Amino acid sequence: MHKSNFLSVFSANITLLFQLMLLLDGLSFMTISLCLFVKIKNRLRLSNHCFFIYLISLLLYGCETKYHLPDNPKPIPDCPPCHEVRLALVLGGGGARGMAHVGVLEEFEQAGIPIDLIVGCSAGSIVGALYADCPKASYLKKILRPLKKWDILDVSFWQCRYGFVQGRSLRQFLKKNLRAKYFEELYIPLCCAATDLIEGEVICLNSGPLIPAVHASAAVPFVFSPVYLHDRLLVDGGVADPVPVCMAKKNLAQVVVAVDLSELLPKTCPTNLFGIAARSAEIKFLLQSESCVKDADVVIRPELGEVGLFDDHKNELVYEGGRKAAREAIPQIIELLSQKGLWKSEEGPCLNHSLNNCLTIEVENTDVLTPE
Repeated sequence: MHKSNFLSVFSANITLLFQLMLLLDGLSFMTISLCLFVKIKNRLRLSNHCFFIYLISLLLYGCETKYHLPDNPKPIPDCPPCHEVRLALVLGGGGARGMAHVGVLEEFEQAGIPIDLIVGCSAGSIVGALYADCPKASYLKKILRPLKKWDILDVSFWQCRYGFVQGRSLRQFLKKNLRAKYFEELYIPLCCAATDLIEGEVICLNSGPLIPAVHASAAVPFVFSPVYLHDRLLVDGGVADPVPVCMAKKNLAQVVVAVDLSELLPKTCPTNLFGIAARSAEIKFLLQSESCVKDADVVIRPELGEVGLFDDHKNELVYEGGRKAAREAIPQIIELLSQKGLWKSEEGPCLNHSLNNCLTIEVENTDVLTPE
């Protein structure tokens, strides 16, 4: 009886709520609508379950913001590497599992394997940008080992437009630790993969402003709001291509090494409908990753166990897992380079490792791109 009354009252007020949603934003709309619902709840003596369901629905849907996208967006600027690409390193997405990339890069340094191009997706774009800017694994370890999820996640329930995180903290972190402001200023060429949310295709970002591109590549749907860049609405590159080997191939890399951080399926049986839905998504992502890396010459798959998207307390374990997997793959990589006449035993570490100092620049303006 109470539930049917609730539906009737809610239906009668849905038009008013929707109009308020269009006129107001953030805290104002949520405060008014919550007060209205509490009044209805008290009058009809509804249970707390109804209130909880409404609150979640409000958080997910309440703050509508319209992105004004052009009908014919301009082509994305392309800046391919200006020199021969002997080896391209593709760093896949994986959230906190991205710490494994640091271990891989450290082993490459020690073995003296040259990296002429880095292709990154999501966490791989963050690590890739930092390394392309300052090719020293010791520098990466210094800034990424102690990194916690709340250092880059500015969660706001009052600005939950299309995601709970707007990305300001991530941009601030990048501005603090990147010397380069533009792709063209990097020591190693970099491509960041992002997904065009409207066209449904993977986008290669390799020129122009660096930080917005990295942000777009790492904008995990539902968690992060999409990024408006180059007249497009962009989200995490992993949605379309979690390990973008195709971008390395398009740049005519002679040897492509891919680091796939996708998690193997657990052997446990799902216990409820949410577990089944999660397992289905895991299977799809795993099969997608396997399809993406099929054209790579070498695939490095660190054994990391169960590490979630934001399990930052396992940074050391993930880092060591990356080192171990890279050590096992390096002989095969050297053999491939030798067969193509690209390997010299006396060659030093990766390009520009002679850098003695990596600059740290702090920028005051940390505003993010927001829709109109």
